[in-house]
Amino acid sequence: MSVIKNLLPIVILLIGFMYGYQKYDQIPQSIISGLTFLPHLLAIMVFGLSIHFHRSQVFFYILLLITANVILQSGWAGSQPGYALLSAFTPMLLLVLTILPDRGIASVRAIPAYLILLSVLGFSVYAIKAEPVWLSQILLTNWLPAQYFDWTGLTQTVLFVSVFTLIYMLVLCILKPSPHMSAGFGILIILIIQMHFGNQFRSLLVFNSAALLMCIYAVMQESWRMAYLDELTGLPARRALREKLQRISGLYTVAMLDVDHFKKFNDTYGHDIGDAVLRMIAGKMNKVAGGGTPYRYGGEEFTIIFPGRNRDDAWQYLDTLRETIFKSPFVVNRVDRRLKNARQKPKPAKAVRVAVSIGIADSKGVASSPWDVVKLADKALYRAKGKGRNCVSE
Repeated sequence: MSVIKNLLPIVILLIGFMYGYQKYDQIPQSIISGLTFLPHLLAIMVFGLSIHFHRSQVFFYILLLITANVILQSGWAGSQPGYALLSAFTPMLLLVLTILPDRGIASVRAIPAYLILLSVLGFSVYAIKAEPVWLSQILLTNWLPAQYFDWTGLTQTVLFVSVFTLIYMLVLCILKPSPHMSAGFGILIILIIQMHFGNQFRSLLVFNSAALLMCIYAVMQESWRMAYLDELTGLPARRALREKLQRISGLYTVAMLDVDHFKKFNDTYGHDIGDAVLRMIAGKMNKVAGGGTPYRYGGEEFTIIFPGRNRDDAWQYLDTLRETIFKSPFVVNRVDRRLKNARQKPKPAKAVRVAVSIGIADSKGVASSPWDVVKLADKALYRAKGKGRNCVSE
């Protein structure tokens, strides 16, 4: 589901700008004159956003886009081998920049990305000036019958590289769905399309704008995720809960959930295992029935909101959730199987049960703010703790 959620805006942008490219001749000249400056304004905006939010992948995407466009517009890669080299290196560079971890823009850990860009640029200058025979043979050889590729000016080698990088990026988008990964996939398609059309003002204007909007989408979506989602569990964080409570009205139920004896669990097995427990509980909470939305309240506390339900309706879903968590054995000591010292004997895997206590309250009879309902649910949580834990209380 997250793959579709991340890729859908990119696909919509691609379709929209492809349609705009087809209808370009029907756009009034006065509008085109104004749109001429759109890529420049978008580039400045994306540069500022990527630096402000420390999004190094997007920053390097922009550098790659600008470099490719400067080379195209200047005619520096005017020869056939030079153009083929640019068309082959651009997708590969974007793939490498996507795989590299986000290590900042102006830091020592970002040096590898700059070295890669400079090395490729230096080799390109050498190759375009010297035009070595071996490189021309690789880039310009027809490996398959030429009549199957007469629809494009790109060489077969460039097409093979483009298809390989597209497949690789699509697999990355599926395995590691994220806004910047989806934006990288869309920008890769844009770069391949640009190389296909060459140095055309129409294609550069339309598709550069599309690529830059994809970068803006990646930065804003990632910034939203950092602000509204809890990094450890992936659940909506307290800011999202606060905004939900500001909007909610009518009948609703609030449940407060707390992990029983969590401090003792952390002290016994370590904080890494404790974090894994919280992730496991968050995974179960994401599947809660009855239309409940889970949030991480803080520490080992969670909140679930059931719009349109009273506490009697929500009770059955919460008790099922509590029972599901308790009946899901959690295996500890897995990390001991990867010991640094080979002489150490790994501890045997141990399965433990995790219990939660839940307090529940609804908005019936509560005339003040939704936070009062949260306080009532929190008091009910303490009553559940007093009853012996691992239960639901109102």
